[in-house]
Amino acid sequence: MASDDDRHPAAQRYPSLLAFYRADPARLDSRERDVGLWWRTGKEGPMHRAAWVQETGELYLVRLGPASEGGGAVEVIAHAGDAEALERALRGWRERCGEPGSLQWLRLRAARLARRRVPAPKRQLALGGAASRMLV
Repeated sequence: MASDDDRHPAAQRYPSLLAFYRADPARLDSRERDVGLWWRTGKEGPMHRAAWVQETGELYLVRLGPASEGGGAVEVIAHAGDAEALERALRGWRERCGEPGSLQWLRLRAARLARRRVPAPKRQLALGGAASRMLV
């Protein structure tokens, strides 16, 4: 995806959208937020679509174009805990998307977010007395 030197070595990668969705059932039923369709490495380079999966918090790229040229490959570039964190980190994306070099801009902004899924904090449920608390 993009130029190989722009990719983060620890990013999760999948050969296709189908493989990406099959790898985590939570992705199948989750809502997604489109984060731009025409992310570009340069004036002539490959383009990418970016989207955020609400249930998993994953911000991913899918390379556009024929499979023989790398099209369809998916790369998870970050995790955002919620839509507000995503919007804060990517503020201004609508104005940048489609410009030459915009993919590098997106990667730099996405680096502000966590690379791995952050587990939800444990909640305590009070079931009746001080000694009867349960972690969920």
